[in-house]
Amino acid sequence: MITNPFTILAPFNDRLQVALFTKDDDIHSDEQLSQVLNIQNVAGLHQVHGNRTIRISGTLARTEEADGMITYQENLMLTVRTADCQPFIIFVPDKKILGVIHAGWRGLIAGVIPNFFKVLDIEPQHTFVAAGPSLCKTCSEFGYPEAEISKIGTEFIDGTYVDLQGAAESQLFELGVLQKNLERHPDCTRCNPEKYWTYRGGDKEAVLEGHTNVMACWLS
Repeated sequence: MITNPFTILAPFNDRLQVALFTKDDDIHSDEQLSQVLNIQNVAGLHQVHGNRTIRISGTLARTEEADGMITYQENLMLTVRTADCQPFIIFVPDKKILGVIHAGWRGLIAGVIPNFFKVLDIEPQHTFVAAGPSLCKTCSEFGYPEAEISKIGTEFIDGTYVDLQGAAESQLFELGVLQKNLERHPDCTRCNPEKYWTYRGGDKEAVLEGHTNVMACWLS
């Protein structure tokens, strides 16, 4: 477990806690998270690679179909499970609001990021955004990207490779998130298969069985 891995969020450690769980931790249930972090209330989504964001005030047992959630509630752990997709934490310090996004390539096309900020209903320049480990550009290859993923923007397509991280950041900046308020974890999941669960890097069966990286955060 890596605690508070983002320097951009360090000034808020008195009111925001973040934990990143990787392959060595082998977290596959919310009960494990609760025990390890000593947080009773855990919220997880049934992530469906869509664009829906919900507001929550209590526990969720991964039954609600959505890819974003927002809360004002203290000591309620929000979780995002990934094995190559992009996990985001969004924090509004002035309002003490916390949110998370699960953004796969289908979600990026569907508008999961702009829809999150629509539900958040706060000017994006007042937010801080942290992005967890995900596929880098050279590990994000598609057979026919112009056909499969052209809606993401042709400027992010280079042959058979697609810069999903760049596309997500472009959406965030276009919405109004300040570049100085965004931090991306430097690791690529597929480049580091010994450290992270990676669907594209050889862990397909394990991921389908529920083994994923987990980014967890909560207001304190």
